[in-house]
Amino acid sequence: MLYLIALIMGYFAGTNALVQKQAMRFAGTRFANPVMGTLSALGALGGWFCILPAAYFVGSDYGNGFLEGFYFVMASLGGVLVSGMLQIAGLNYLLAAITVFVNIGLAILVYTMT
Repeated sequence: MLYLIALIMGYFAGTNALVQKQAMRFAGTRFANPVMGTLSALGALGGWFCILPAAYFVGSDYGNGFLEGFYFVMASLGGVLVSGMLQIAGLNYLLAAITVFVNIGLAILVYTMT
């Protein structure tokens, strides 16, 4: 279950990275809605700053500490790869805006599970 959560966290972080790359491709381009742009920019920070503490929680709870945390990070990298394969144009922009909230919620879920 924890690795599925890592996959989902990685998917949201990867989707946010793709949207940020597409939105900032040309000089002067940005989101039409400034709130969506701000949330997407915060999601870029919230992606890995939520995955790494969650990996620490997983690693500190189980017997093989470092190895379990490493597997959690590898599962989240798998989610990043999945986000690159599943590019849905309209949905990606919406997912990028809620990335920070989803990843914070999933990090709290991992903390309560461990």
